[in-house]
Amino acid sequence: MSEAMEREGKEVLRRLGLAGYEAYFVGGCVRDSLLGRLLKDIDIATSALPDEVMRLFERTAPTGLAHGTVTVIMERYTFEVTTFRKESEYEQFRRPKEVEFISDLNEDLRRRDFTINAMALDADGGYIDPFGGASDLAAGRIRCVGDPLERFHEDALRMLRGIRFACEYGFGLEADTWSALVRHAPLLVHVAMERVSAELDKMIEGRAPDRAIRLLIDSRLPRHFKQPIEWPLSRWEDCPESFRQDKLKAIGGSELRWAALFVLMESDPASAKVAMKGLKFSGKKTDTIGRLLQTNDWIKERTLRVASREKSAAVNADEAFAMIADCCVMVGKPVVRDWFALAAWQSGALGDNRFRPFVERGSEWLERVPVDRVNDLAISGSEVAAELDEKPGPWLGRLLNELLALAARRKVPNEREALLRQAKILVKQECN
Repeated sequence: MSEAMEREGKEVLRRLGLAGYEAYFVGGCVRDSLLGRLLKDIDIATSALPDEVMRLFERTAPTGLAHGTVTVIMERYTFEVTTFRKESEYEQFRRPKEVEFISDLNEDLRRRDFTINAMALDADGGYIDPFGGASDLAAGRIRCVGDPLERFHEDALRMLRGIRFACEYGFGLEADTWSALVRHAPLLVHVAMERVSAELDKMIEGRAPDRAIRLLIDSRLPRHFKQPIEWPLSRWEDCPESFRQDKLKAIGGSELRWAALFVLMESDPASAKVAMKGLKFSGKKTDTIGRLLQTNDWIKERTLRVASREKSAAVNADEAFAMIADCCVMVGKPVVRDWFALAAWQSGALGDNRFRPFVERGSEWLERVPVDRVNDLAISGSEVAAELDEKPGPWLGRLLNELLALAARRKVPNEREALLRQAKILVKQECN
């Protein structure tokens, strides 16, 4: 953890301790500190009740009072401080019906999912580890706290979390934990797709996306999602051979990896969109991945056409640049820039040499595209209408798009006078 975060976190522990309360770092921050990983945040558990926590600190936010959580705001960092608690019977296989505040740290740790997340650290650096989490970390093992059948019955999402942790840390799932996961897989039908999607997204973006897919195939968890997924999850179980060479790991970023997965599954943009809708992806994420796949299909089709004419796998440089320029106009430079990474992945991981010319010269071509939006043109619609002495209308939008396509291809300089001259030529051609 950063020194500043640790210092402020220990100050929270110190104040709680001076007031007569127990307080500890708990959960993921303890796990990751033992692994030597950089911490993003620190959670604190205490015997103090929420209103007592709020009285001790000047700046707080009541972020989860019903569950005993108060956010303490220090100078640079914020800390979620939660009262030791015991949870009653769970409802809908996801959340406890009632929460009881208690004064026993061990009981608080007992309710957690996995042993590696059920450790605490006091202000003096002493570890409290009643369930053998440190031993499981050393052994590279994901093991439930107590009876795994009970843990997964309480919260079915823990099954996906277990697979995610195993992949993120390169650990194995302990035999009883794995057996309970497979047995309770049908309980996932009760979990909201938004929760499922968030876990899947972390797996695909994580350190071992290909292993995550293999574990999902072996566990058959995707069969029991609340909403059936047509693509690509429905086919994971049918073609595990596709994921035995760590192909997805070769490309970085959530959107790029999802796009690569859809490419692996030979999914067209329309089918991918259906899958993303089922996965409850955000509109922005869906649009980005869809545009990447659209670009991929669009360039592939045109590359094959050019190669066919030339009777070779070569791509004419001028035609290739024109394709890239047209694509920039169609989806925007940022998407095309990401597509080059996807194209490089296809050339390397899949051995698809059709994209090699784009991989080799992509940055150069992209740099040469001067404009990719109408707003980037050196003239406005009103200037064009005034020059042509015409009232604005649908014709003007079409004309500006034609000018944009020519300017992007560098057929016309993106300069006011040159664009106005070209506008007159295009209007005259239209009239003839």
